[in-house]
Amino acid sequence: MKVIVFGAHGSVGEHVVSRLLKNGYKSCAVVGNENQIGLLKKRGAAEVVVYEERLLPTLFEGYEAAIYLTGISPKGSSGRTVMVDHQSVIETVKEAERQGVKRFVMLSAVTANESIGDESREIAAKEMPDELLRQSKLTYTVVQPGALTDKPGNGKVSAAVTLESAELEIPREDLAEVLVQSLEIEATFNKTFEVADGDTTVSKALASL
Repeated sequence: MKVIVFGAHGSVGEHVVSRLLKNGYKSCAVVGNENQIGLLKKRGAAEVVVYEERLLPTLFEGYEAAIYLTGISPKGSSGRTVMVDHQSVIETVKEAERQGVKRFVMLSAVTANESIGDESREIAAKEMPDELLRQSKLTYTVVQPGALTDKPGNGKVSAAVTLESAELEIPREDLAEVLVQSLEIEATFNKTFEVADGDTTVSKALASL
């Protein structure tokens, strides 16, 4: 399977590209500017593209799946977390549908167990990209992670529609593995779930959803 990664220039995206190569996938990394091309190629991307809206009509050609990291804009110049570019998500999902993409995995801008009283939730700003994807004809997966850490990943997580713990964290490496394995584990198809540190291997945790 060939996979295109939007937002690959962020800290999670770099791990995603590396995991895709390790797991036998060919990837195209979509980045914010030319300065990020070399790093993503070193990480294992077969192709690196600097995001431009005019490229969208042909960007998915030859690729069967997409991983979209909404915590950063594909137009952004760094891996810093920014407000989701809703229009970019809308355009990308529509083009993925039109071009026959089989799988679309999205890293949600909403974190696991995020407070219901959060202002952005009240105005539905963060949920909009997730809901847009759920209403599409794509076979989707939406992953809502715990707070991201730089701890080394150990390949073990907890995953559920709703996780009970009030304080949730997950290493970026493990989150990347979750996103990559979600491409083909059918239990994740057309589901939204939370993921965090845990005691279960990624494959078993996802298969139990």
